Amino acid sequence: MALFTWIFAATVMISPTNASEADQVKSENTEKQDEVKIIQFTPPAGWRFADTKSQKHVHTMVVGKGQRELPPSITLGTDRSPGTLKEYLKRIKGISESKGGDWKDLGNILTDAGEARLVQEDMKTQWGELRIMYVILLKNGTAYILTAAALKEEFAKFYPEFFRSMRSLRITDEGAAQAELTGN
Repeated sequence: MALFTWIFAATVMISPTNASEADQVKSENTEKQDEVKIIQFTPPAGWRFADTKSQKHVHTMVVGKGQRELPPSITLGTDRSPGTLKEYLKRIKGISESKGGDWKDLGNILTDAGEARLVQEDMKTQWGELRIMYVILLKNGTAYILTAAALKEEFAKFYPEFFRSMRSLRITDEGAAQAELTGN
């Protein structure tokens, strides 16, 4: 697993769908054969959906407008992780550092899905220094990862939008979501 740090180096293909047209971004993930989870977050207004078909662990990606060639982005993905959150964080820290990334565990963040871990990574790319923040929530052997990234020099400008989207991460059972819609 390359843990999403590589996805920002890929060419981003923006679709005509505007993320602000939807109140939330949804993705389905199968944790068990008979249990489907709906993973959601609220993207910043005016951001566009991007093509994620070539990225196995990425379910959804939205892209904003930056001042430079590499636009800010938020991705929603999952990864199988049968161990603990501490073990998972140790693994991704090792991956980051092996690629020259500067990795920091920033502590807990409260999301709509519950308490998660906030991690920051700075790395050099062909476009300049990239700052990435990950919200990582581990439930039932699945790591739910919401990733916000922008050029380091532009990151502060997008931080309020990133933070709102990161805190909006929520996970519901498909059955619970259906009951909510039907009022049962």
